[in-house]
Amino acid sequence: MDRVQKSDCEAELRRLMEIGPPVYIKDNHGFPLDEGDTHIVKLWFAADNDERSSKLTGAVEGAEREELWETLKSFSVTDKKDEENNSN
Repeated sequence: MDRVQKSDCEAELRRLMEIGPPVYIKDNHGFPLDEGDTHIVKLWFAADNDERSSKLTGAVEGAEREELWETLKSFSVTDKKDEENNSN
């Protein structure tokens, strides 16, 4: 959310908004997914030999995620430019 609010790069903002608010950790290079998989379920930590959920702290799902996504869309640079052009 912080990156969306502070982004001054239209390309970065477009990439962030393309998939919506993240729920699980994602890194296409560090954690490539097998075909058909949608996300990483658990991460293994060598320090304590423990597995932990890959769900991000503070991540929301379902209707709450959709509501957050709509709020984040209000930060879209492209939408603001369209609004400015339409009002002139």
